[in-house]
Amino acid sequence: MQTIHLWSQDEEPNKVKLLNAALLEFAEKGYTLGSTNQIVQNAGISKGMLFHFFSNKKTLYLYIVDACLDYFQTYLKGHMQMRSSDLLDRVAELGMARMKLFFEEPLIYRLAVETFVRYPAEIREEIAGREQQVYASYLTMLLEGLDSSVLREGISPARAADFLITAVEALIQKHVRAHVNQEDKGLDALQQFFGELSTYMDMVRYGLYR
Repeated sequence: MQTIHLWSQDEEPNKVKLLNAALLEFAEKGYTLGSTNQIVQNAGISKGMLFHFFSNKKTLYLYIVDACLDYFQTYLKGHMQMRSSDLLDRVAELGMARMKLFFEEPLIYRLAVETFVRYPAEIREEIAGREQQVYASYLTMLLEGLDSSVLREGISPARAADFLITAVEALIQKHVRAHVNQEDKGLDALQQFFGELSTYMDMVRYGLYR
């Protein structure tokens, strides 16, 4: 199980080995339990080589998180190019694109769980900032070219999109937390949730639309 195309082709071979090993270690064990000793052993490099590239475990972890987020957002934008102009349809489409990515790249899903669901205390501030970046990208994808004429009078598109993002993320957190200790970290349960996402959207349609 290996994610590809996360690192620049210009990266040094030893750095790529390190990053691949670190992604696997952190995706499986998270930030707190992830071992730099295990990472360098699996990468076949020295501990000194790790600190040549990264000042500490925290900078290594956040580098990998940022690479996964870049891949994640690029992937979603590519899969939302032919999206509907309907807000609720877009939310469902965005959810299905996320699910497709997670099944194609399970290491990215596992790292996301360890980062944004387990929420390591030592890097909470840094993770919170990245959550805001993800939220902003979701908002842009939902609002750009949106047909707002169907919304009830007095409901702004931005406020409606904010509500839907917040609600969906809360439901995702609930589903994943309920199954996070399973071998797949709740991926199958999340697939079921996204499969039912259009039903959730139908439930809120009456409150938002004319």
